[in-house]
Amino acid sequence: MEDLKVLLIEDDPDDHVIIKQLLSEIPSARFSLDWVTDYDTALKALGDNTYDICLLDYRLGAHDGLELLTEAKKGGLASPILFLTGQGRYEVDVQAMNLGAADYLVKDQLTAALLERAIRYAIERETSKKALQKANEELEMRVREKTADLAEVNRELQRESEKIKLFAYSVSHDLKNPVIGLHGLSRRLLKRYGDVLDEKGRTYLRHIMQSAQQIAVLTEGINAFISSKETPMNAEDVDLSQALDAIRREFSEHFTSRNIRWSHPDHLPVIRADQLSLMRVIRNLVDNALKYGGDELGEIRIGFSETKSFWIVSVSDDGIGIGTENPDTLFGPFSRIGSPPHTEGLGLGLAIVQEIAHQHKGEVWAEPGPSGGATFSISIFKGNV
Repeated sequence: MEDLKVLLIEDDPDDHVIIKQLLSEIPSARFSLDWVTDYDTALKALGDNTYDICLLDYRLGAHDGLELLTEAKKGGLASPILFLTGQGRYEVDVQAMNLGAADYLVKDQLTAALLERAIRYAIERETSKKALQKANEELEMRVREKTADLAEVNRELQRESEKIKLFAYSVSHDLKNPVIGLHGLSRRLLKRYGDVLDEKGRTYLRHIMQSAQQIAVLTEGINAFISSKETPMNAEDVDLSQALDAIRREFSEHFTSRNIRWSHPDHLPVIRADQLSLMRVIRNLVDNALKYGGDELGEIRIGFSETKSFWIVSVSDDGIGIGTENPDTLFGPFSRIGSPPHTEGLGLGLAIVQEIAHQHKGEVWAEPGPSGGATFSISIFKGNV
């Protein structure tokens, strides 16, 4: 310890002499002692916060040390307090500690060594407390600064996101009209003048029509993907049996023409979800099975299970399979299941499925079948409202 300023609040001159003598016997530090005897002067001295340590007696005439400690704390007391009692009064000592005293000492048992240790521990604790408080304040300030920076970054990202969204909509709109015109003109040219052209010319026109159609479908797919990210979820009661029957009817011609079997559980519950989005998910997964299943595709099965927190709907097929060792990569925009180059598809369907799953606080995943084929599953959080 170094030179320390000590405030002694004590109305007994004999105790003042004893404390002064004990401080002089401590070899590890030099003490500058100020002695105060009355309540008002003591309260002002404590309010100045110029002392390294304060020794506070319990008895102060008409007042007591507990009253003084209470008022000093209200005024922002910063100096550590050692509470002095004439006798070991446990209830008084407990009150003093609860009010913020660093320690309490019984004057009849006081020695220079005991006083030195109490002063040293009190100052060290106060120093550590102030250092911790300063560190917390600096940390809170940095957190506030980082939070403000993050908020600004988020606002900037939102602005950029809006720009990208408007750009995508604009590009889709600007592409769609001329592409539709190109497709229509090519179709009329082939119809009216196809007999004038040779087979190579007619083939070129068909390629132009096919490319124009692919561009038109791509623009629609981009708009659908953006819409899936922007449209809020409308949770409602969905009868899975009715929803699956509707989807089965939509694809009935494909099932019949390709001799594909369709199956789903006989008994399905009513769940809470966005019906249009959920049907879109199942429709996309069935459509993918038809597109990528290959000639081996003979069956599409709808499965259902549940956990404590989620409903799980799956679409399985017995086609050629996923064709990748990392199924998670299938759910990125413009990713496609490994398949022949001529297979139709933009690679946005599964990205839309994933976005809808996240809106339902769930996930989507793919698994290869035990003997070929694949299963795509989506989980739906039961707590959706």
